[in-house]
Amino acid sequence: MRRKDRENNSPEFFELVFDKAAIINIAFRDEPFPYCLPFNFGKIENKIYIHCAKEGRKLDLIRAHPEVAFNLAIDIRIDREKYTTYFKSVCGTGQASLVEDPAEKAAALDAIGEKYAALCPRPSPMSLLNRVSVIKIAILSLSGKNCEPRED
Repeated sequence: MRRKDRENNSPEFFELVFDKAAIINIAFRDEPFPYCLPFNFGKIENKIYIHCAKEGRKLDLIRAHPEVAFNLAIDIRIDREKYTTYFKSVCGTGQASLVEDPAEKAAALDAIGEKYAALCPRPSPMSLLNRVSVIKIAILSLSGKNCEPRED
């Protein structure tokens, strides 16, 4: 990171951003350009979980190249007078895979439901597990940035 004074790589900072972020943007490896999409997500320990349809481009890309990149941002504020934006963000890389184990899939869907206070039944019923795919991203690296206003 160029601005070392804005870097924050503490586990507490990472947890804050993951807890407060509503959306995670994930970039999948494709040619000639990456394929980037926003998702709702859940996090359990060092793994990010998203759900999606049972077939589609992102699943094909994960099978071919499981390496992904992602970012999240919170507390985004635009300061028009100073012509800048303040935010907290986390960027990272990970290894994506499809979750096949029903217990892990249910735990992932429950974590997503809890994060968004969804009104869906928990624990997740088997009928739901059979209708969706769950992708697990094992986090490989994280980098945090805290771009807050300064007292000058």
